[in-house]
Amino acid sequence: MAGDLKRIKRHSYVLNAILLFISMIYGAGGLRTTELRIMPRVVQRGRNVTMACLYELQDYGIYSVKWYKGTQEFYRYSPLENPTTRVLPVNGIKVDRLRSNETHVVILRVVASLSGNYSCEVIQNAPSYPHYMASARLDVVGVGGLRATDLRISPPVVQRGNDTTLACLYELTDAPLYSVKWYRGRHEFYRYSPTENPTTKIFPFAGINVDLARSNQSQVVLTRVSFGLSGNFSCEVTADAPSFATSIVSNTMEVVALPPSLPTIQTSQHYYIPGDVLRANCSSGPSRPPPDLAFFINDMPVTPGTHQVHPAPEGLFRSELYVQIQLWPAHYERGAPILRCQSKIGDLYRDDAAVALYSGNSDPKIERVTSPGSASNLQVCQFLLLIHIIVWANNT
Repeated sequence: MAGDLKRIKRHSYVLNAILLFISMIYGAGGLRTTELRIMPRVVQRGRNVTMACLYELQDYGIYSVKWYKGTQEFYRYSPLENPTTRVLPVNGIKVDRLRSNETHVVILRVVASLSGNYSCEVIQNAPSYPHYMASARLDVVGVGGLRATDLRISPPVVQRGNDTTLACLYELTDAPLYSVKWYRGRHEFYRYSPTENPTTKIFPFAGINVDLARSNQSQVVLTRVSFGLSGNFSCEVTADAPSFATSIVSNTMEVVALPPSLPTIQTSQHYYIPGDVLRANCSSGPSRPPPDLAFFINDMPVTPGTHQVHPAPEGLFRSELYVQIQLWPAHYERGAPILRCQSKIGDLYRDDAAVALYSGNSDPKIERVTSPGSASNLQVCQFLLLIHIIVWANNT
């Protein structure tokens, strides 16, 4: 009897494990993970497309299957309704009802505007009516089966003297590649032609240095970029005979030079007490574009003062900010106020400099401190200097 109970328990564990495994595969309600396949995913304008919604039901039947372009429903299969299929009007979509059913939708003579994301939504019967969705993308290309999709510049903001990679993304369906041409503005500087010998050709352009070893039919690598290359780049893709269809995409690159050093702060006095007028200016190192400067006292922003930009050698610029502000006792509630200048160029660069505004009776005098980011290094320096003075006093 005890042996029978053990066998029953063991069989129960095995059965539960099998049910758990099945539930992991099919999910709640017995529906296998849904998938949407679009065939072909890249199609020439004027041709037909078949979309297949793949799913497997175990416990419940189908309540409905809905098809969407973006958020617009265009086809529905509902086995409990009469008729079981329904076409909802969406501009440009022509559904072949004879070849469409609960798993497939056939779209006739697609147009360019039908490029985009599509979804199928599977809804099961009672009691809970769970639903599952899957999505995929369709791209409709022009005559010749060509579509240029994107020009990616990496990095899009590049330091002067560094390298950058320009990648031309395109799709070909019914014709081989004839050529890829690269332009800075309206001037061609690089061409890839697989039917010619050599397959690559460089056209002189001031400031453009092409790395032939790393350039090919889908990318071009520029080395030692200069400021003159800031601006618009394009790649023009052409399909081979008989269509010689052409598609072009563009993007913008920016060449910058970041400041080589921290900003510097100058004040009109060595010591300050509440009631004094603080006059200070902050200067940045040479850069392009010039950085934005801002003053803070105890991390609170100071009313903007006079901001000036001065030309520097090699096409660079220096920024300077001047402020004038009266100091109040509230500034000294936590000790000597900390004056900080922040130098910033968009999301590319940020550095900070800080000085402590000590009062005239401070003992000992601590020199100005410059530190990146915050005043934390200033506090460390103050502490180390205090230890040094204590040690010196004990030794004398």
